[in-house]
Amino acid sequence: MKAVTIVSFGGVEGLEVREVADAPSATADRVRVRVRAAGLNRADILQRLGRYPAPPGYPQEIPGLEFAGEVVEVGADARRWKVGDRVFGIIGGGAQAEFVTLPESHLAEIPANLDWAEAASIPEVFMTAHDALFSQCGVKMGERVLIHAAGSGVGTAAIQLVRAAGAFAYGTSRTAGKLEKAKEFGLTDSCVASGDPMQFAEAVKQWTGDKGVEVILDLVGAAYLKANLAAIGSKGRLIFVGTTSGAKAEI
Repeated sequence: MKAVTIVSFGGVEGLEVREVADAPSATADRVRVRVRAAGLNRADILQRLGRYPAPPGYPQEIPGLEFAGEVVEVGADARRWKVGDRVFGIIGGGAQAEFVTLPESHLAEIPANLDWAEAASIPEVFMTAHDALFSQCGVKMGERVLIHAAGSGVGTAAIQLVRAAGAFAYGTSRTAGKLEKAKEFGLTDSCVASGDPMQFAEAVKQWTGDKGVEVILDLVGAAYLKANLAAIGSKGRLIFVGTTSGAKAEI
């Protein structure tokens, strides 16, 4: 099969479409899928740069964490899917190839209103955002949620999920243009965080009448910790999903 292959670490010039070993046949509860579209995430870029090795058992030279396609083979113990089903899913690596093989539980049915490309862009960012907001932080209707890096993939997914839950989404980004674009997804208000992080803490005080937000979804990391603590309200919940600015901070 053909796959996007990392032939050298660095820029995009280190990527080539090459013939590689075919994805394994479907056995036990596993399903083989013909990939029609695959997403592109920060982890794929980091893998290309040599800074994000794939987990054990997944190809180190083929990026791709999310995909959409059709089932072409099912293992003897697989019960949920049949050949021809339209599915999308998440995998530890190797999705930017013509085929992937994975456990049937890692797949979901593609809604009829989504095409291949739309479906492939959903699993990684929406699952990450949903887990952080609802499974971990328990966002409730009417609560105020501050989303850092609101213009990112997880950020824009989080905005939509917050609004769908009847809560209010506030956002930060280092780029005004990203925040303007993110407004289309339902941002209540936003702040450009291009300098001192305490700028967004002051903005939160204005938005909430000094009460602070109930939840902060932080995709940035250490540099925002102090300002996060100033922006969060009593009994608020703070969750870190990304550490692009570092993973260590002092209180």
